[in-house]
Amino acid sequence: MSIIQFRRAKLLQDAKLSGVTVPDIARALATMDGVQSLSRFDEGFTSDHLNKAEALLDLAIECALERRRDH
Repeated sequence: MSIIQFRRAKLLQDAKLSGVTVPDIARALATMDGVQSLSRFDEGFTSDHLNKAEALLDLAIECALERRRDH
């Protein structure tokens, strides 16, 4: 396993152990969008980022299932 693969595996493990939720991912996406977006998220304007977080997780699950089918 390369160091990059190890770091990615550790990241996923840390996410699971910390109890990451869809709203946590949505807030992270808002943070990546910038201060104004994060402020709007914290004020309760969350639907756009929640939708993106849900779509991201849905796609990630689909990719993981495809990877498992291929192996």
